[in-house]
Amino acid sequence: MMSDEIKSYSKVAVLYGGSSSEREISLITGKAVFESLKSKGVEAILIDTIEPFIEVLKTEKVTHAWIALHGSDGEDGKMQSILNMLNIKYTGSDPITCSITMNKYFTKSILKSNGFKTPEFMLVDSNTEYENISKELKEPFVLKQCSEGSSIGIYIIENKEEYSSCFSEIEKSNDWIIAEQFMQGEEYTSTFLNGKALPIIKIKAKNHEFYDYDAKYLSDETEYICPCGLDAEIENAINSECERAFNLFNIKGWGRLDFFLDDDSSPVILEINTVPGMTTHSLVPMSAKEAGINFESLCFEILKSSG
Repeated sequence: MMSDEIKSYSKVAVLYGGSSSEREISLITGKAVFESLKSKGVEAILIDTIEPFIEVLKTEKVTHAWIALHGSDGEDGKMQSILNMLNIKYTGSDPITCSITMNKYFTKSILKSNGFKTPEFMLVDSNTEYENISKELKEPFVLKQCSEGSSIGIYIIENKEEYSSCFSEIEKSNDWIIAEQFMQGEEYTSTFLNGKALPIIKIKAKNHEFYDYDAKYLSDETEYICPCGLDAEIENAINSECERAFNLFNIKGWGRLDFFLDDDSSPVILEINTVPGMTTHSLVPMSAKEAGINFESLCFEILKSSG
């Protein structure tokens, strides 16, 4: 028998696909979420937002949207604003939170001004002298688009020639460009579900200079270690700090925060993601599983964040 809680979500649209550079990952996420909601008895439909979708939402009398759109399509606040205007409840954070966290410069500036650790950084443009960047950040340093996810548009810069070539490539995106201190060591992720941080995951990106797109989605050599092996007291302290960061940005429903550890075992935050992936390589399902939450229950818990 279907529970009253499930029946309260009269029709759910899983929004996926879209036209961002992360479309392929979004297609996988959306299909996985759709199947899990159906298995729970939720009346759900799949809508690829690369096609006109507003009339479909109206015609289908959609009451809730499960946002499975990555990158600019689902994480910069535009989709959330559209759904607000249509009076459709949706998973995740509000438009302001999404628009801020999508921009790495805004995110890092807010983190730094509130006492969080983050790699040193600076905005760069065609007038920025390479010598000023290398003096400030040292070599190697990271050059990246300000508003891309899945480690797309990220380069490790060793010298001026590499900088010129990579800057020209990123400049084509018409996005802001940020230079950032290169962090050595292993990357960690703290995932967040309805107000609480889940078990931390340690990431070992074998045969990759950093945890890039291939290491995230294509490589079978990337190791994900959960439990992460940190002392329980240290892990709890880190998760408390990560929860403080999630709350600072008013993250709702779910999210992911990527970080390194400094010599004091304090998190040095790289970025915050408001619509993390839900693929077989994705970290939120992995962390949730360690906490005793299976994939179907995870998708439904995220749906519950829509109200």
